[in-house]
Amino acid sequence: MHLNDNDRQGLKKSFRNLTMFTSKLAEVEVEDVPTEIDGPAIYACNHRSLSDLLIAGPTFLHWGQPIRSLVAASYFEHRFIGPLLRYLKCIPVQGLEAIEQATEALYAGWSVAIMPEGRVVPRSEWMEEGVSRGHIGVGKLALETGFPVVAAGASGSELLWPRGKYLPFMKPWSRQKVVLRCEYLGVVGGETPRDVTDQIMDGVKRCVERAESETGFTR
Repeated sequence: MHLNDNDRQGLKKSFRNLTMFTSKLAEVEVEDVPTEIDGPAIYACNHRSLSDLLIAGPTFLHWGQPIRSLVAASYFEHRFIGPLLRYLKCIPVQGLEAIEQATEALYAGWSVAIMPEGRVVPRSEWMEEGVSRGHIGVGKLALETGFPVVAAGASGSELLWPRGKYLPFMKPWSRQKVVLRCEYLGVVGGETPRDVTDQIMDGVKRCVERAESETGFTR
């Protein structure tokens, strides 16, 4: 799927519509996309909650980037989430084929977003470091393609849609504050995908810490 103006505008409309919905549930504060970005990039973020999907709307709209997210294939069967994933042109993750699809998307002009932890991480696993260990797929993608990486970290999402709940908290009269911070890592080099992944996760951790300083969340 090569990126063209129609695709770009269609995805922007999708982000705008999702932003309108998310704004009724949360107050999302997004940091500007790094100025170094001038084309396709790999965005890597922590994953504490399914609300990260909702936050993607205002985040990607604010950044103004045509970004396709990699999401576990099983979520495409979810009654509420599945249609939204297809609407946002997300890429289903099922084995190494997802990395191949992400590579194709990058070379076709899209940016891609990955949550290297691979699942909604239990609080017990991120309480100490802020993030859990990342899977090497993101490192493999960055190492083999040479596209720049942007690390991102969110805080507050775990309260908007707690792990294990089927739907997010819907309290328009008391919106949850969610903060997202980002950092340009550039082209990340290393000997192995694990080396690159660990460097990326260090960047994600720094972003999470900055986001937590804004939400007041303490671990």
